[in-house]
Amino acid sequence: MDSHPPANLKLPSRRAVSLGGIGVGLVTLVYLGWQFANGWIAHDEGLIGHTAERTLKGEIPHVQFQDVYTGLLSHLNAITFRLLGMSLASLRIPLLIGATFTAVVWYWIALRFVEPVLASCATLACLVWSFPNYFAALPSWYILMLASWALWALLKFHESKARRYLLLAGVLSGLSLLFKIVGLYLVAASLFAIWIGRLTYHSDERTNSDAPNNPNKQAVLLTMALAAVFILLACILIGKHLSFSTAIYFVLPIACAMGAVITIYQRSITKLTTSIHDCTIFLLSLSLPLTIFALPYGLQGQLDLLWHGLFELPSPRLDQAAALPPLGIWALGSIPLIALVLFSGRLPQSMSLPLTVTVALAGASIVILSSTPIIYQAAFLTVQSSLSVICILVWFHSKRDNADVSVVIVAIVAASIGLTQYPYSSGIYFCYCAPLAGLTLTAVVGRTIKYDKPLWASFSLVLVLFGVLHLNFKNPRRIGTLVQQLDNQFELNTARSGLYIMSTEQLEYNSILQQIGNHSKPDDYILAGPDCPQFYFLSGRRNPTPQCYDLFRAHQLGSQEALEAELKELILEHDIQVFILNQLPEFSSGYTDSFLKWIYQWGVGLPVNGSGRFAVIHKKPADHEAINQR
Repeated sequence: MDSHPPANLKLPSRRAVSLGGIGVGLVTLVYLGWQFANGWIAHDEGLIGHTAERTLKGEIPHVQFQDVYTGLLSHLNAITFRLLGMSLASLRIPLLIGATFTAVVWYWIALRFVEPVLASCATLACLVWSFPNYFAALPSWYILMLASWALWALLKFHESKARRYLLLAGVLSGLSLLFKIVGLYLVAASLFAIWIGRLTYHSDERTNSDAPNNPNKQAVLLTMALAAVFILLACILIGKHLSFSTAIYFVLPIACAMGAVITIYQRSITKLTTSIHDCTIFLLSLSLPLTIFALPYGLQGQLDLLWHGLFELPSPRLDQAAALPPLGIWALGSIPLIALVLFSGRLPQSMSLPLTVTVALAGASIVILSSTPIIYQAAFLTVQSSLSVICILVWFHSKRDNADVSVVIVAIVAASIGLTQYPYSSGIYFCYCAPLAGLTLTAVVGRTIKYDKPLWASFSLVLVLFGVLHLNFKNPRRIGTLVQQLDNQFELNTARSGLYIMSTEQLEYNSILQQIGNHSKPDDYILAGPDCPQFYFLSGRRNPTPQCYDLFRAHQLGSQEALEAELKELILEHDIQVFILNQLPEFSSGYTDSFLKWIYQWGVGLPVNGSGRFAVIHKKPADHEAINQR
């Protein structure tokens, strides 16, 4: 059975566990499948579609083109295209399968701390605060999935001490790195979880562990040093954006998790060599997928290009934070949560029902009133800032005589994956780590001396209702600021989409695709920018540049002027007929006036329906020779 309950938790039957897992899986599959093709953010979908197509055609990520991510996603999506057809909808099928299995894993994790009914409620809350809010096959979802599976493996290692789970956690952590470089946070979390994985605290050992000649003293000092390094690295990551709010949001959860690690280690006796051996086994298994991925680059002498793409090219993203986290003061909104966790189990039995009814009614009122933007924002920001408070509770828990290492392990992973929100700490990025915060709260609640099951079931269901009514299948750009229902009922006139989008977007994109089709042939080169790779994929035209987002190429070349000079050369070299100009880029800088002047001398604007964000420019045949001479 996939559970390891505390002494005060009644062991659920194997049948109850199985039925609960099947039920959670079916609910997830049906709920996500119901809105499977609902909505898009065009440049995101275009990015993963375009890089997958280039990979399918034999181009190597980081060599022939700049992959924004590590590269495994491009290979996975290329395989998906080969097996399921070349459309954006096809890319969501592996995500649907992975999300369904991940929900079951969340249920297995929750079962270690609470009964099946409450575990199911917690899992549904994790679900509605994650995948349904932006169901696109982006690497952040795969990071969440792999982190969840690795967390399960780390808990199994702690429970069984079997090193096969270290091997599994290492492979999963390595795969997370291959999806996106922020998988490094999972690697760090796994190492700390393994470091304390063999610890089991016994109250009669405290005196021995505090003794001056205790052999564990060196291990404690080393643990303190490693924890301090991790906290320092988190501060360095945030760098110039370090402030009170970013410290509360990113550093405090890490600090509390590390404080719990130190506290647990101080009160336990273990062999330092055993912990080092365990971490070594993990790192060896971690290196396996990394070596397999890097081997072709090494054989072709291209490791420097891979290194540049993974560690040097992402620097513009960190330098230009698009959205910093909410004010740290919002964490104060979670103070009632501390009171519920610490005191609800100590109240007289006669107070249980009134407290449960109060929480349910208060939560229902917030859900109803959240149709008002200010109430919605306050509720969302409070939840978004709650990980710090939850990790504080874990630190308190670690000081108890009956402290459970499993709770600390869950907190370490949650706090570390929370760093994936930097530097884009918008509402949707919280959804990439929210389930791990929810599982940490579930772990803390389940390890209280006596917790009120109806109370916490009601609390979970309030979160479910809020998610279903105000988050799921809405505009992902507005999550956390405004509930915006999108009328996604229209398809593009291309088999490469398969998604349902708004009528205004359909009108605009169909108009642009028609102009591309009228003035170019399949497999022709066109040019689209800044930051609109969707036109390459949707039109089936080729990209003459190595980039999808211009800011990375500008960084590589050294300046915006160098980028624009290269674009001019490519236009002439490939005899490009169509240029799609994004007049409102979200990430890269807009083109300079001198470049735009050149473009409009080179070509003529074509009529396009829609928002006016994109301009389609067609080459003037008569002017080609004159421009070439310039």
